Amino acid sequence: MNMNESFAAMTKAANENYANLRKLAELNLATWDKMVAKQMEMMTLCMDAGSKQLEAAQEAKRVDEMMGKQSEMVRECGEKLLEKNREMVELLAGTREDYQHWVEASVNQFKEQFAQAGEATRKAARKAA
Repeated sequence: MNMNESFAAMTKAANENYANLRKLAELNLATWDKMVAKQMEMMTLCMDAGSKQLEAAQEAKRVDEMMGKQSEMVRECGEKLLEKNREMVELLAGTREDYQHWVEASVNQFKEQFAQAGEATRKAARKAA
């Protein structure tokens, strides 16, 4: 293998590895965006529940009436938060699969590069012998 071939092979490998790292960065960014969106939904639920509690406290005439409204709000908010947590688990499960595919592709790419380098080295050794 001459110098130009070696340089071309290294350049090709570097470009492929850069593209692979770029895919990882894009995957990380997409995951981050989805997680932040889910967290914002959960914060909105909590803020809405707080507003509803204030309204209930202002509208209630008796303590037992206020306690009943608060119990209902807590149940409703808990159910909504539980659903958001389930959605987050599903999101993370999907993301795990995305990362698994990325790792598998990276390993296959590395194997190909290693095999190509080995073949080039064998050819160079045969020429030299």
